Amino acid sequence: MGAAPPREPVNILVVDDRPAKLIAMEALLADLGENVVCVASGADALRQLPERDFAVILLDVNMPDMDGFETAALIRQRPRWQHVPIIFMTAASEDTHVLRGYSLGAVDYILSPIVPEILRPKVKVFVELFRMTAQLKRQAEERVALAEEQARRAAAEVAGRRAAFLAEAGKNMARSLDLETIAKATLDLAVPNLGDFAMLRLRLAGQELSHARHRREVAVTRELEAFLADGMGRAGRVLGRQLVTEVGGGEHAVRGVVCPLLARGTMVGIFAVMVEAPRATYDPAMVVMIEEFCGRAALALDNCLLYREIQERDVRKEQFVAMLAHELRNPLGAISSAIGVLDMVGGDTADRARDIIKRQLRHLGHLVDDLLDTTRITTGKIELTRASIDLVESAARGLKTLEVSGSTDGFVIDVESEDTWVYADAARVDQILTNLMSNAVKYTPAGGRITIRVHPRGDQGVFEIADTGVGMAPEVLSRVFDLFFQEDRSPDRRRGGLGIGLTLVRQLVELHGGQVEAASEGEGCGSRFTVKLPLCPPAVGREAKTELDDQVLERSRILIVEDNEDARHMLQMLLTFAGHEVYVAGDGPSGLEMARTKRPDIAVIDLGLPGMDGFEVARRLRAGPEKDVRLIALSGYGQPEHRRKTLEAGFDMHLVKPADPAHLSTAIAAVRKQRNEEADTPHAPDRGDLRERDER
Repeated sequence: MGAAPPREPVNILVVDDRPAKLIAMEALLADLGENVVCVASGADALRQLPERDFAVILLDVNMPDMDGFETAALIRQRPRWQHVPIIFMTAASEDTHVLRGYSLGAVDYILSPIVPEILRPKVKVFVELFRMTAQLKRQAEERVALAEEQARRAAAEVAGRRAAFLAEAGKNMARSLDLETIAKATLDLAVPNLGDFAMLRLRLAGQELSHARHRREVAVTRELEAFLADGMGRAGRVLGRQLVTEVGGGEHAVRGVVCPLLARGTMVGIFAVMVEAPRATYDPAMVVMIEEFCGRAALALDNCLLYREIQERDVRKEQFVAMLAHELRNPLGAISSAIGVLDMVGGDTADRARDIIKRQLRHLGHLVDDLLDTTRITTGKIELTRASIDLVESAARGLKTLEVSGSTDGFVIDVESEDTWVYADAARVDQILTNLMSNAVKYTPAGGRITIRVHPRGDQGVFEIADTGVGMAPEVLSRVFDLFFQEDRSPDRRRGGLGIGLTLVRQLVELHGGQVEAASEGEGCGSRFTVKLPLCPPAVGREAKTELDDQVLERSRILIVEDNEDARHMLQMLLTFAGHEVYVAGDGPSGLEMARTKRPDIAVIDLGLPGMDGFEVARRLRAGPEKDVRLIALSGYGQPEHRRKTLEAGFDMHLVKPADPAHLSTAIAAVRKQRNEEADTPHAPDRGDLRERDER
């Protein structure tokens, strides 16, 4: 065995006012091998106590200024020094002295003269007791430190295991983008690692999908689902974690934890996990771990939903491109054939060919318009011009349009209507009703019946259209307003369309603050569409309309600036046949030169000219001697920002290509009429009041 470590000396305090006595006491106690501290007064003793710990205090009773009893009383007032052994030293042996000393906490009383053989054993007892107490204190502190270290190691191990579990869970939940696979992986990780039973509810396309897992495959889980039901409901409402305590348990007896699965600011689902007795309830650290697990699960599930959405968009995009190619080839093929007929024959056959060309061009125009309107609405760039309009008149206009095109031939059309005034954009309402009527005609076989009803109902104006057509199955009915959705998937695409019309109807109706509904009893049972718009009081009076189309057009000098040779020649022929004197130029500089030499009344300018564009041509004309010429812009763009740019450049009117001959004539008559009126007016007009026209 090795040698025992040397013992450190302990402190002994001797308090006496006589120096000789202090020297004697120090010599007497020297044999003990301890550290003897000698002071000459009670005040010096009190100053020594804060600096070190003493095993025993030998205190003389009779001292000047502060005697031993007063010193002892002051020592006992401090909690730290209340249990320090005090031995009084005195020459008096009265009982009163002894009793007073013991009342002040003295452990012994020694009379002078002091007998060394009596003093040293007594002091040694207290020295050993002090040393033993100090040793026990050190051992206790070591045991506490060891326990704390073990607890820290255990906590670190638990934290490490939890971190490793979360890292592995994150990997497992990121291995796939299939929603069902990730839902299964989430439950597999949760049971039994986080609890005995777990539930996962997901929100997908307006539906709620529920998955559950118990550590025993044959377990009955209805009671467990009911135990978590309230917590899952609250978590979905407040979007925050919920703790579910056991029945009859306190607030710390947490048996279940419910967390909403949040990603990108929305809730994709709800996750719940619980432990059954006799397993211990959840502690705060485990609750935090479950929350972190839910965060990883939410990201993984949201990635699956995003991937599914991207896949659906890709499928729709591919279908749209295929439909678009088919839809564009049909009218273009008809136009190509009709032009071939015109090249070979004339007369009645040529007239029929021209009708085909006009009809197919209208069809192409509607396709492009629907695409543009859908984009404008989704990007928030469409503006409504509201007024008090009668739904009856709007329905009549839409029906007249279909009748003129021959679309209603072979159908029985019933119309029931009463004046129904709504506050809306007349052009957009016409678009809504015409699209619904076209849809009814498209999906109703020849000889079928279409019923149109317009009437007020409560505070809403209602337009209903019902048909005896092919009807809709429930799965079709739920998606009928989806963009690019088509019921007819047959290769011949005999019903046509891009799946945009009904989407546009819903968007325009909702933009007006209304609702649109679709109903059908099933396939072969017909369909019914109902539009509801807010009612308003009838219009007080009707504004007089200027029928420019019916006016006899005045002969004008017209300059055409167009870089496309075919378009330039066709416009020249059209306007020449209308009786105008027409000049043409193929670019901006030539157009400016022609304007200077020919001094036209009106200039029709293509905005997309090469080099010097139409905007620059207009600005130079307005800045030169030809500033009074009326300017009409031709453009393939018709959005409000494009129209605003044309007005700012000095144009009087904006026409969208292809310019319909009737609308072009109306536009020429309008600017000519405006020129004549200004000639009779002494002041120039405010160009901010000039009209815009869209030939849709």
